[in-house]
Amino acid sequence: MQKLHQPIPESTIVETVSAAKEFAKRVGYPLIVRPAYTLGGTGGGIAYNDEELDDITNLGLTYSLIGQALIERFCSRLERN
Repeated sequence: MQKLHQPIPESTIVETVSAAKEFAKRVGYPLIVRPAYTLGGTGGGIAYNDEELDDITNLGLTYSLIGQALIERFCSRLERN
């Protein structure tokens, strides 16, 4: 993606809600929660605040077969231009 000069959202892999909240403090909202090894995005979603991040991350980590989730900063097309 870097060679194509495409933006890469800040991201991290978490195994706990507290790790997700630490990431949120560093990069801000909104964030996308993508649980690892689930079908069709089960347990994932977009969090716009701490409460939503808690709920979505808890659910995602529960559904993940390995107890991990990728947390990414969400940028809409409008934000990139």
